[in-house]
Amino acid sequence: MKLKNIMVGLFLLAGLVSSCQSEIEEGEGYGYLQLSSVDVNKNVTTRADVTSSETIAVDILDASAAVVKHADNWTELNDVLLPVATYTIKAYSADKDKEAQGFEAAPYYEGQEEVAIEANKAKAVEITCKLAQAMVSVNCSESFKTAFSDYACSIEGTDLSIPFVKDETRAAYVKAGQPLTVQVDFNNGKSFTQQITAKAEAAYYYKVNLDVTEGNASFDITVDQTIHQYDVTVKVPTKQDNPDLKTADIRLDVSKVWGQFAYLSGACNLEEITSPVQFRYKKKADSEWTTVDAVQEAGTKNYSAKVSPLDFGTEYEYYILCGDKTGETCSFTTESFVEIPNLGFDNWAQNGKNWYPNSDASNSYWATGNEGVTTIGSSNSIPVEGSDARTGKAAKLETVTVTLVGYAAGNLLIGNYSTNLNDMAASVQFGRAYHGARPVKLTGYYKYTPGTSMNSNGKIPSDRKLTVDECDIYVKLWSGEEVIAESHFVTNETVSTYTRFELPIEYTDKTKHPDKITIVATSSRYGGEFEGSGMLNTKVVGQLAKGSTLWVDDFELSYY
Repeated sequence: MKLKNIMVGLFLLAGLVSSCQSEIEEGEGYGYLQLSSVDVNKNVTTRADVTSSETIAVDILDASAAVVKHADNWTELNDVLLPVATYTIKAYSADKDKEAQGFEAAPYYEGQEEVAIEANKAKAVEITCKLAQAMVSVNCSESFKTAFSDYACSIEGTDLSIPFVKDETRAAYVKAGQPLTVQVDFNNGKSFTQQITAKAEAAYYYKVNLDVTEGNASFDITVDQTIHQYDVTVKVPTKQDNPDLKTADIRLDVSKVWGQFAYLSGACNLEEITSPVQFRYKKKADSEWTTVDAVQEAGTKNYSAKVSPLDFGTEYEYYILCGDKTGETCSFTTESFVEIPNLGFDNWAQNGKNWYPNSDASNSYWATGNEGVTTIGSSNSIPVEGSDARTGKAAKLETVTVTLVGYAAGNLLIGNYSTNLNDMAASVQFGRAYHGARPVKLTGYYKYTPGTSMNSNGKIPSDRKLTVDECDIYVKLWSGEEVIAESHFVTNETVSTYTRFELPIEYTDKTKHPDKITIVATSSRYGGEFEGSGMLNTKVVGQLAKGSTLWVDDFELSYY
């Protein structure tokens, strides 16, 4: 980058014309001053708006700095007769404002030189006019733009603030002699500042390059004196921490980050809290922040806030704040959604006497015990529609009597069923692989008619005697071999119209992700309790009743 130099040639000439010569002879102690030429160096690339010619004004000042002669344009300064003395000749941009700053300011050039006027002598003097201002520009690297999706930059100085919007390529003119600082505001109450020079030099161009660093801020500067250019690289840390406000990093805390909600956490160590402690959060890709009040944990300086509903599988940013003080920005990604198929029970297929709650006529995801019952009877877990369903199709589960074991409860489950005559309890395998967001509630609709003629051989439960049967709808999740959540909806009341149930899912271990899930509905809660071994000696010993019937429809899992 070359900055403009303007050469002003001033010549002291005697005896140029006869009329002037006579004046000098009559007034000894005088000399004759004539400005003969102005040379403008056009090898410039600083700004496209520099005109092809500069209007240069000239002042001639005496020893007391009084202007003895002025010309708005150097071409108007002719035939100046001056007493013998030393003068200061100033040349400067005539039609520019030296005090103007910003993108619309024009370059201002100035220079001066002393010259001694001697009687009857001709002298020549040259003045070099250089840029009187400094120039500054801001460039953001692609890494910076990626790290900070929402920001605003400005150059700050003495009574100066010049905004540099995103992708601003222009340079601004600023007054020399003042400190210059780059400021980055992140539109979340936080900012970063770095001084780029304590004193801006005239005719220098400060090119500020913003980049990022994971550690502490760094600052590099190189100077090319041949073109009067400073290349300043400011590396902005991706995190700005405040010792008084600490945002807790919940990114790897399974207990705090769920599918559609999260518990934001942080600490406030301010001695005096004059403003409410709050959290701000947003999707990383968004620009608008949401503010929520924080709740202090009793006896500590720790704060938290539950935020919901959030989007599945989405990265969020958040930080703690109190008044104008903020903690560092942290991030987390919510759990991803994995669909549980056929929760509305509309998809069924039949193969022979067996009904399956899947489209492929097998126990491929949902399963029933129909294959065991149909060896000598008909399916007791079947689809119904019309007035028997709430919407589309529903599942009708009925407890029936069967040869050998005595009873078979109607059932529907996520898992598999394969009849094992030697160990009937082992015929059912509960659960399918699951790596989705943890549900926190199961809702749905049911009808129930409990049977009252209880199994005379019923021994379970052993702590009470049932007079009517009970249905059971439940959810269970595993992590490895450990059950981390299990919740049941149990009733023995007769419900003749579809009624909504709501089952909160309670987690005994919130620090683990599930890898297996089941949902079960059965017309008799204790229909899976067997006693004995082998095909001929196994009996159902759960307390249940023939004819107990459970209808279920339109199940739904909630995640916040």
